[in-house]
Amino acid sequence: MTRAQANIPSSPLGRKITSYMSLTDEEKSFLNELERNVTRHGSRSDLLQQGERYGCVRVMRKGWAIRHKALPDGRRQVVNFVLPGDIIGFYCNLFETADHGVTTLTPAEVANFQPERIIELFKLFPRLAAALAWSGAKEEAIIAERLLSVGRRTALERTAHLIVELLRRLSIVGLVEEGRFTLPVTQEILADALGLSIVHINRTLRRLRDIGLIDLAGQQITVHDVKQLASVGQFDELYLHLIQAPKQLEHALDAKSDRKRAGD
Repeated sequence: MTRAQANIPSSPLGRKITSYMSLTDEEKSFLNELERNVTRHGSRSDLLQQGERYGCVRVMRKGWAIRHKALPDGRRQVVNFVLPGDIIGFYCNLFETADHGVTTLTPAEVANFQPERIIELFKLFPRLAAALAWSGAKEEAIIAERLLSVGRRTALERTAHLIVELLRRLSIVGLVEEGRFTLPVTQEILADALGLSIVHINRTLRRLRDIGLIDLAGQQITVHDVKQLASVGQFDELYLHLIQAPKQLEHALDAKSDRKRAGD
């Protein structure tokens, strides 16, 4: 194992953060402490129900889940996918009840900690807290992009865009290999996420496969030409902020690091 590999955190959340900033030993230790209490859940388990009080903050360590909202008559909209490294309820200190539900799609491993630890995080490790808050805020950009897809993109564009988005997000936590990743999502879930019928989803996936952009084998999807698929979906990577943190945040993080080093 190289020194660089040894410095890569084992948890998906740690990998996400270190993709755009380095962590001190103290920050790594605190992050590990947050993820110490782990529970396991089966597929189709409700981690959070719409309208219930937040009980704890959760970090998805393994598995997939969906964030969803429902109308009183049961009709549902999938708002986003919860992937390894994503946080559920980071802003629970600001809201008493959940405005959406979270349900697992696969067996999942979830770390749990009390909301008070978020306040402690901002007091003791403001640099790490800012990074986590920024990571959580990126979900707003993802939801805005999904709204654009449902409102303006064609079925082909919506589907292509979502596949590229998932590939990019999973790449950050090391879950993509040569363009291939696990997509444990039924066509019904895809339809709920993209505002399409199941028949339309089936037809669209078949078209993407027929033109040579993807292959589907069970739950495995392979993207053969990411650039072309991104072009089909009119995908602009800027909204994911995967390459680097915004310059304002970078300056704030660097300034805090400089002050800490000066104090040491």
